[in-house]
Amino acid sequence: MKIIDEKGRLFGKINLIDLLVIVLVIAIIAAVGWKLVGKKAAASVSDNTHEMTFTVLFEDQPAEVAQFAETQIGKQLVNNAKLVSAEVTGCEAVSSIRTLGHVDLSVTVKATAAFSGKVWTVGSQEVRVGYEYILKTSEFELTGIISDMEADNG
Repeated sequence: MKIIDEKGRLFGKINLIDLLVIVLVIAIIAAVGWKLVGKKAAASVSDNTHEMTFTVLFEDQPAEVAQFAETQIGKQLVNNAKLVSAEVTGCEAVSSIRTLGHVDLSVTVKATAAFSGKVWTVGSQEVRVGYEYILKTSEFELTGIISDMEADNG
């Protein structure tokens, strides 16, 4: 028995062009399926999220900024124009020794942080002590340094 017969059929059953079309359709369906489901399924399997509390220190800020920051307690954080699962839970201002009328502001955040690749992230920002962090709500944004962090169950 020949692999390809006189009529161009594989094993006398299916035309080579038909076989190529079938393989191409299966490949397209698999690619679309991976795009829609595969990455989400892989992400959910490796999902490693924990509740975390961290403090961001903003040094030498005008007192007015600190007063407004206190109004942000309970507000959800924003990252890349999307709400993230983090909210401001506390705010404390201490007089700055650098500039008269300025304060050092500490803002406490409670968040659901992802742990992957040995890095904690909230939204798309990395969270680690000593690292610069942009604290942003829908009404407020400051850049400070993370001074303390604690993962509640991790």
